[in-house]
Amino acid sequence: MTSRTPQYQQYSFENTLHISPIEAFELIKNDKAVLLDVREEYETAQGRPDLSSNMLTIPMSVLLEKIDLIPRDKAIIVMCAHGIRSVQVVAYLSQFLPEACYNLDGAFEYWEQQGLPVMTKDFFR
Repeated sequence: MTSRTPQYQQYSFENTLHISPIEAFELIKNDKAVLLDVREEYETAQGRPDLSSNMLTIPMSVLLEKIDLIPRDKAIIVMCAHGIRSVQVVAYLSQFLPEACYNLDGAFEYWEQQGLPVMTKDFFR
């Protein structure tokens, strides 16, 4: 269930919507949302969600340059390593995206803990 108060992380902005990793996975799997990973390349090389589609990796450091790559026809679920950058990105994107924009509550760290599909650094070797 989405909420305005995160359950798995401490950091939040007022009016930011949070979604659990399990709920996020269901939306993404059912083609209703896109996961936007805003971690840097050195972070994603350590592991990332194993999603065959509906996933974008745009580091926060270049997000403004590549903002046109973000779809406007699906909900956007923003993820980072611990939930700080993603909350900031959600607050920004929510100002102009027509669809809902959510912070992945607990970030990649909690995605892994929930046993959701992950590609680890061993996959990239």
